[in-house]
Formats: sequence, structure tokens, C-alpha cells
Amino acid sequence: MQINKFLGLLLLLLINAVFLCDLIAEESIDYYSPENVLKFADYLFAQGDYLRAVGEYQRYMFIQPKDNEMIQYRIAVCYRLGGKTEQAILTFRKLLNETSDSKTVSAVYYQIGVSYFLMQQFRESIKFLDTSLPLMSDDQFRIESQQLIGLSYLMNRDWRSAEKIFNELKETDILEARQKAIVYSEYANKGANLPNRSPILAGFLSTIVPGAGRLYTGRFGDAVTSIITVGITGWQAYDGFNKDGLSSAKGWTLGTLCGIFYAGNIYGSVISARVYNRHVADEFLTTLSIEFPY
Repeated sequence: MQINKFLGLLLLLLINAVFLCDLIAEESIDYYSPENVLKFADYLFAQGDYLRAVGEYQRYMFIQPKDNEMIQYRIAVCYRLGGKTEQAILTFRKLLNETSDSKTVSAVYYQIGVSYFLMQQFRESIKFLDTSLPLMSDDQFRIESQQLIGLSYLMNRDWRSAEKIFNELKETDILEARQKAIVYSEYANKGANLPNRSPILAGFLSTIVPGAGRLYTGRFGDAVTSIITVGITGWQAYDGFNKDGLSSAKGWTLGTLCGIFYAGNIYGSVISARVYNRHVADEFLTTLSIEFPY
């Protein structure tokens, strides 16, 4: 019985010793050391908490300035991923002025192009990357930038320019880029052949028969409204002139309204054709899947 008590006491002492060792080990961890600050920042980044990660990366950069370029790049990426796109561009540009590393330069040029793209400034993205391509020495980022130019053309609904870019990229030696180019080239070709409505034809049809242009673009309710408003005001204007001659107030008033409705019917048909085309393109572009590397 005494042996059992002794063993129990010994086991209890061992458990307490292990607990105390763990406690001492935890207390000895320096959470504010550069290594642990960086680990925490990387953890926040991996969890998608990008703007909090910025603060931790800035803290690390303050206590470990020798890693400034790498951390500044990561901060800029955090701003981009966190939705602070304009701040990301400013940070990338600052890094561009400070770094001399060729791969970092190529990556920064590409990331600025991505930032403009995410802000839906597609023309600015194309213009910036076109001028930056000769300054990129890294093959991977140069190919990614050419691909991004093609995607910007796609989002701008310039299907043929996009298809030309992707057809050129089909010849690249990088397998992944070549596979993407094949997919995007086919996508651009489909975009160029989307069903559309001619604004000129829509306007012409409504000139001949009020509401016909709206009918052509699938706006059946608007077509009925146009033919009714133009028809009724026109008929009433005719009735006024027929009864009272050219001095008819009714005729001039309703005739003026009829003219306004008639012109509006033509203009509205032109606009509805453009809206139809944009809607079809927008629906098509929602199926486009794009991922940007860090």
C-alpha cells in the first residue's frame, strides 16, 4: 500500500516537473524577436488578414532593415490583396526607385500592371506594361505581363487584339503559359463572335417603323410603348390639323410631342442595341477565371 502511495506521489511530481518545464519554456520565448515577428506576419498573410500583416511586416522592417526590399514587396502585395490598390501602386513604385535587383524590378512592374487591372483601368494597365516589357529581364514575369496585356484587351472587349497577343504566347517555351494562351485565345475568338445587335440597324428600323428597333434588341415592352405613344400623338395631331387647319393648337402641340417621341424612339433604339451588346459581353466575361501570382 505504501509502495502504491510512493509511486503515485512520484508520478505527481513528474507531471508537475513537466508542466513547470513547459511553462518556463513558454516564458522564455521572445515574441518580439525579429524571427517571431516575421513568423506572425507570415501567419497573418497565410490567413488572408493582409492589412494586419502590413503592420507586422512594417514592425519587422523597422527592427531588421537589411531585409527591406523583400519585406517592402510583401507589404505592397498585402495592400493589393487587401483591396488598397492605390496604396499598393505607391508602395511598388517606391520599391522600384530603391531596388537594383533585376528579378524584383520585373516582379514590381508586373504587380503595378496587375494593380491597374484590378482597378479596372485596363487601358492604363496595357500602356504601363507595354512600356515596361523592355525593362523586364525575368522571363516568367515578362510572359505573365504579356498575358496580362491580353487579359486587359479582353476586359476592354478588344477581342482581336487579345487573340493576337495570346496567339503569340502559344509559342512560348513555358508550358503553363502556353496552356493558358491556348485557352485565352479560344476565349477571345468566342468573344469576337458573340451575338450582337447593330446600333445603326436598330436606329434605321425605328425610323421606318417606331418601336421596330427596340423589338430588334429584344425590348418588347419598350417597342409597344414607342409605337403606342408615337401612333397616338401622331394620330391626334393629324386629327387637329384636319379639323382646324394649320392654326390648330391641338395639332401643333401634339405634333411637337409626336416629333419628340419619334426622335426619342430612334435614339433609344440605338442605345438599346449598345446596351444589349454590353450585356452579352459582360455575361460572357463573368465566366473568365483569372489568378495572379504573388
